[in-house]
Amino acid sequence: MIDLYSISSLPIQFDFSNSSFVFHECVNCRNRVRISLTNLIPALLNKSLRYPEVVYEENEDMYSSTDKSFFNGNPLHYDVVILPAGLLGIEYIKTHIYYSAPQEGKTACFVECLYGILTVLIQKNEPKGELDFDTSVEEGIMIKLRRGEKISIPTGYYYTFINSKNTAVIFSKIYKNKGVIDYNSLSHEQGLGYFAIRKNARTEIVFNPRYRSVPQIKKYVPSDDRFRLKYCSVPLYQAIKNELNYFMENV
Repeated sequence: MIDLYSISSLPIQFDFSNSSFVFHECVNCRNRVRISLTNLIPALLNKSLRYPEVVYEENEDMYSSTDKSFFNGNPLHYDVVILPAGLLGIEYIKTHIYYSAPQEGKTACFVECLYGILTVLIQKNEPKGELDFDTSVEEGIMIKLRRGEKISIPTGYYYTFINSKNTAVIFSKIYKNKGVIDYNSLSHEQGLGYFAIRKNARTEIVFNPRYRSVPQIKKYVPSDDRFRLKYCSVPLYQAIKNELNYFMENV
C-alpha cells in the first residue's frame, strides 16, 4: 500500500496486492472507468490482440468534499489514472490517443506523475494539402516524468501516456475537454507515428510505416520551456485551487 496524499494533496492510497485505489471517505470520484483492450485496438501496433481484457483505469472528476462547490463551479476536470506494468504484445501498456485542435497559447492537458515513471509521447503532424493522402509527422517528442514532475501539453498535438517500466504508473491530469480522438480520423495511419516496444529487454521506438515520413523522436525534460508548468512547486490539485484563473485562461 502506498500513500499518495503528500504528492497529490488528496487522501488517496493504492493497494498493490489487488491493484486498486483506496479513497478516504471525503474523496469524491464521479466515475471509475476501466479502459478495455477492444477500445484501444485502433491505436495498437498489434491489432489482433485478445489479452488483457482491461488495460488501465481512469478515476474521473476527483475532489475532496470540502472543495465540492469549487469544482462544481468550473469546467476543469481532475482525473487520476493508473497504468499497470505489462505489455500489449511487444508494445508497452499505454492509454488512448488524445488530441485538441490548435489554439494559440492554449494548453490541452496538464499532467503530473504521482508514482513510477511516466512516458509521454507527443506528435505533431504536418498540414495536409488538398491532394495529400499520406500523413507526415512534423515532430515527435518523448518526455519522461518522475514522481512530482509536471508538464503542460500544448494544443495541436497528438499525445499518449506509456508505462515502460516494471511497476505501475499513477498520474493525474487537468483538462477541459478530454480529447480522446475519433480513431476514424487515423484509420489510414492506424495509430501514431511511433510505437514504444520492448526488444531484447530494452525500450525501443519503432516507426509506423503507414506514415509518409517520420523524423527521429526528440527527448525533452519536464523543465523545458515548451512544456514546463508555471506552478510546479505544489501538487497539481492544490495548484488549481491556488491559481484557478491561470488554469481557466490557459486550457
